[in-house]
Amino acid sequence: MNTPSRLIAATCLLTLAACGEQQPAAPAAPLPTDPSAQVRVVLPVSPMSPDWIEIARQRDCPVVGEIAKERCPYGSVHYNRHTITRSVDGSVANIWTQTTHGAPQLFQAETETTEMNIRYTRMRLHYRFRCNDNTFAIVERQIMGDNDAVVHREQPREIYREPARWSPVAILMPIACRGGTLQP
Repeated sequence: MNTPSRLIAATCLLTLAACGEQQPAAPAAPLPTDPSAQVRVVLPVSPMSPDWIEIARQRDCPVVGEIAKERCPYGSVHYNRHTITRSVDGSVANIWTQTTHGAPQLFQAETETTEMNIRYTRMRLHYRFRCNDNTFAIVERQIMGDNDAVVHREQPREIYREPARWSPVAILMPIACRGGTLQP
């Protein structure tokens, strides 16, 4: 092996060895004394992990079943690991999700003066969980357009209910309510 090859091999080995090194931990600041204060939740994931982490895939069929033996397109549900907050006492948690549909969806909205029909393939939802009684509510819904621009936003009345078994919300609840560590 010639000298340039050895130099390249040594550089590659040093680079690979540095990949597993942990960053030095910053001194921990105390949590707020107010038990209802919302603080950030940090999940134990690689710094190389994407912001949006997939938790579910779903089929976007116009009607139940498959039409004319054609397969329905798949969509996906993600959560943003940087948007999780939880109260210091663990009773309330918040998280944002993003649903990308495999086929365009129709959203109908109206204001006092306008009726809108919006076709979209991406929607974001802000969920709030009451961790002690395992219920959730939708705090905000955003319909996304091109380049992730919000084309419609609504804040429905918060109606708390239990999540359906095996739904994305049921998967998210333990992540938001009990996952990670609290950071002030």
